[in-house]
Amino acid sequence: MRKSAFDYLLQGVYLVSTRCENQLAGLTAAWVMQSSFKPAMIAVSLGPDRRTAELIEKSGKFSIQVLDNSQKDIAKIFGYQSSRDINKFSIVDWFESEKLKLPIVNGILAYFECELSGKLSSGDHVIYNATVLNHKVLKNGEPMIFSMRDWF
Repeated sequence: MRKSAFDYLLQGVYLVSTRCENQLAGLTAAWVMQSSFKPAMIAVSLGPDRRTAELIEKSGKFSIQVLDNSQKDIAKIFGYQSSRDINKFSIVDWFESEKLKLPIVNGILAYFECELSGKLSSGDHVIYNATVLNHKVLKNGEPMIFSMRDWF
């Protein structure tokens, strides 16, 4: 039996990454959604104290990366440690995205390169809304699905 109606809300598991000058940061996020067709836009909800959120606000750019359902180890690296304490990109293989030169982890299904267009405070999170400047499918597969009971 599920404990809460919130357990029935399905979300994917994504990596959010950014680069500000020579600093890289990334985290795991579940609250990601397409927010517009024309122009193509994506919104992501992040804790405002996260290092990744801080660098997104400074740089004005970020990526959303769709994890393959076999990449739980990657999701844990980016979800359980702070970018303030560890360079997560030093322990994974990655490459630069085509347009914005953002760090993209190898093995993901797809990614979006985004330019920040606005933000909205939402309780204990901030929703960052962004225009998609580029997107690319890297391989076929099944995306990872988030379920609270599998993570906490």
